[in-house]
Amino acid sequence: MRVLASIAVLLLSAVSAQAQRHVISGQTIQLGFFVSTNPDCSARGFAVVTITQQPEHGRVRIARGNDFASFSQANPRSACNHRRLSGVGLRYTADRGYSGYDAVGVEVLYPSGRHGSGTFKLYVR
Repeated sequence: MRVLASIAVLLLSAVSAQAQRHVISGQTIQLGFFVSTNPDCSARGFAVVTITQQPEHGRVRIARGNDFASFSQANPRSACNHRRLSGVGLRYTADRGYSGYDAVGVEVLYPSGRHGSGTFKLYVR
């Protein structure tokens, strides 16, 4: 079930519809940044991000931090896209010397009770 959270950026909702992400061998990319915010851009709390499928040819890191959100223009929170918000980042580092496909399965639970899950498909070069 895909959930488009009206109170949060749920990057996973489009994961299955996205083309695979590309990453250079040995390099790190951000797969997602998950925030839960009010329309006035104040924080509602942190999402709980769980890895459901570990990558076979790299590693993932989940960490709280500050970054920019990407709410759609139709979302009343789109004004928040221009400021750094507190959230949970998901980063993938590809094994040095590896070339080929990898995947990371993720589940996200927001403070509001909304839930989403998906798989990031990666091509390492």
